Amino acid sequence: MIRSASRFFAAVLIGVGLTLAWQYYPDEINEVVTAWAPPSASLLPAPTPTKAAEPAVSAEMAQQIKLIVVDLAMVRRNIGQLATNQDQFAAKQEQMSQNLATLQQVEQDVRQQVLSPPAPKAARPPAHNPPQTSSH
Repeated sequence: MIRSASRFFAAVLIGVGLTLAWQYYPDEINEVVTAWAPPSASLLPAPTPTKAAEPAVSAEMAQQIKLIVVDLAMVRRNIGQLATNQDQFAAKQEQMSQNLATLQQVEQDVRQQVLSPPAPKAARPPAHNPPQTSSH
C-alpha cells in the first residue's frame, strides 16, 4: 500500500513539474517530447504564433529607443557645454585671484608710502666757498 501511494505521489509531482515547465518553456518541451516520442507529437498543442505580435511591439520599442537616443545625445552635448563652461569659469577665477593678489600688493605698497615718514632731503652744499688761506 505504501509503495503504491509513493508511486502515485511521484507521478503527480512529475506531472506538476512537467506542467510548470510547459508553461514557462513551451517550445523547448515540445521539441523534447517530439524527439523522445514522435508518435505522441500529434497530441501536442500547436505552437502559439507569438512571432507576429513582436513586430508591433518592436516598432513601438524602436520609436521609444530613438527618442531615448535623441535625449541621450542632447544630454551628452549639454554635459560637454557644462564642462567647457566649467573650464572657462576656472580660468577666469584663477585670473581674478591673480588680479586680487596684484591689487593687494599695490594697496600694501601705497600704504607703506603714505605711512612712512618722508626721507630727509640731502643737505645742500654751501653756495659760496670760504676763502682759503694759503700757507706758503
